[in-house]
Amino acid sequence: MVRNYIRKTKRQTWDANVMQTALNEIANGMPFKRASKIFNLPLTTLKRRAKGQNKLAKGNSKHLGRCISTLPEEIETSLKNYALEMEDRLFGLTKKDICKMAYQLAERNGIQHKFSRDKKAAGTAWFKEFLRRNPELSFRTPEATSAARARGFNKEAVAKFFYTLEEIMRVHNITDPMRIYNMDESGIQTVPSKVSKIVAHKGRKQVGFLTSAERGQNISIVLCLNATGQFIPPAIIFPRKRHNDLLYQGLPYGTLCLHNESGYMKSDTFVKFLEHFQKHCQSSVDKKVLLILDGHVTHQTVEAIEYCRSNGIIMLSFPPHCTHEMQPLDVAVFSPLMTYYNEELNLWLKANPGKIVTLYNVGPLFGKAYRRAATLNNGLSGFEKTGIFPYNPNILPDWKFKPSCTTDRPMVASTDHTMTTSNGDPLPTTNCEKNAESQREETPSSQLQKPGHSTMKSKKNFVKAKYETSSSETDEWQASGNSSDDVSIFDENESSVSIVSPSQNNLNENKKIVTPFDISPLPVAPPQSRSSRQSKGATVFTSSPNYLLAKERLSTRMKTSQATNIARKKLFSKTKANKKKRHEEDDAACIFCCELFSTSAAKEKWIKCNSCQKWAHALCAGVSVGKKAYVCDFCV
Repeated sequence: MVRNYIRKTKRQTWDANVMQTALNEIANGMPFKRASKIFNLPLTTLKRRAKGQNKLAKGNSKHLGRCISTLPEEIETSLKNYALEMEDRLFGLTKKDICKMAYQLAERNGIQHKFSRDKKAAGTAWFKEFLRRNPELSFRTPEATSAARARGFNKEAVAKFFYTLEEIMRVHNITDPMRIYNMDESGIQTVPSKVSKIVAHKGRKQVGFLTSAERGQNISIVLCLNATGQFIPPAIIFPRKRHNDLLYQGLPYGTLCLHNESGYMKSDTFVKFLEHFQKHCQSSVDKKVLLILDGHVTHQTVEAIEYCRSNGIIMLSFPPHCTHEMQPLDVAVFSPLMTYYNEELNLWLKANPGKIVTLYNVGPLFGKAYRRAATLNNGLSGFEKTGIFPYNPNILPDWKFKPSCTTDRPMVASTDHTMTTSNGDPLPTTNCEKNAESQREETPSSQLQKPGHSTMKSKKNFVKAKYETSSSETDEWQASGNSSDDVSIFDENESSVSIVSPSQNNLNENKKIVTPFDISPLPVAPPQSRSSRQSKGATVFTSSPNYLLAKERLSTRMKTSQATNIARKKLFSKTKANKKKRHEEDDAACIFCCELFSTSAAKEKWIKCNSCQKWAHALCAGVSVGKKAYVCDFCV
């Protein structure tokens, strides 16, 4: 097949909409010649289209040449929908999967084809034409997404967060956007996190780019902004035991300079940041502010909660594994910040040849990148895109929740974790559950099984709900369908079907059409009988129940630590006594001359009595060393 065909004629250069308008006028009684002149269309073409004499092109569709697509339009459309649905569920199909599926569709539907029977797959030429005929598809490199993130980002978790956010804003009268803050930590390194494409020699297999090291040192940065797009001065944590003023040169004005051994956020470090935060937001018990952050363990300590409660700071956490879509800093700030920081690193290396970036150069480089990324537009955009302010719980489209449909299944024989409304009625079944159940039913023979867009219930159904998450945090990411690496699941020894020509309609109305959904159903996790671990979801850290729970955790940890220390002391004392006893046994004395083993001559032979288990010189005992059964004179 010619892949780069250059058109040499002007046939079928007419517009499809104009052709459709002309056909409509002819159907209303306009003569063919008049329609041809008015709409500037070929008379013969117009007659064939109006009378339906063109076997390959109907209506206003265009088709040149005798070659047609191997798969009929109906089946090819189902393959396109299947690929899009699998991509929404994070089980995207590769080129190999699509080509294998095309071969199976042709075989199962009895369509004559020229696909490779050795490879049992369509070719590259067909795949490229398939992408050209379906402009909704694109061939891209996906980003790795963890199973926990795909499972945790679901409608129920997001609805609970927005319900809790609305309640906090209503109860504490937080309507001013200057009192709504978001903070998050991230890491920067002395080497670029991502290298941009460069212009290089064509055909060269390996292209390099200079960096300071293969693996850089990590420095944590803490950013915080409010819903008006205003940033408070950031905080930076260097991996150092002692304070060094040279590390903090060139940082933005007012930056909180911190350091610890690891360079990551710790409990005491977070309390220092809270003091820095309260200094700039001027919160108090009478004028409370809302601080939205992730659920890291360092944010849930008793010291942090007590400081926030005494200074009017309400801490609300995002649901687990949802910050990539719901946190303003992740959505609109960190990505440009990392891009600008990598640019500054590359510029510094070019301006200082022969040198490498160290921790002492990070301050000025981060300061330049921060001034470019921490803009008013980025801050406002982050809160707007996440729906936090202006408050919009329906900001996230339904297709973003498709990955959670794989594990969105009802609990079997369990009523302890059922989500109910305030009246005690169970929440309505989600669309994902309905789709999973419908796939187990037999599809009518004359109906294609096409995926529909998610039409899950609006978040209003969850506004007054008692949330008890039933999603399991165990690794149950196994699908009931086959993986994309093994799409060929039909029995190759199955009785052959009749082969029809693609020039015919290929699809008999009385015959069941085999679609990709029949060959490889959408992946759905099997039902679970119980939940081994509940997800907390959005949590108000500063609330009284959570505060008491944090104190209880601290008390339990202290008791466990004390018990561990006591056990270690006992073990250490026991080990010390054993070492002393072993030392005494090793330095034995001769039962005849009382000389110690440690003071005896080198290479002097010793023998042990089998009865009293005591040692003696072989010369003192008057026996040879090779004697196995020796009994001393005192035991005879």
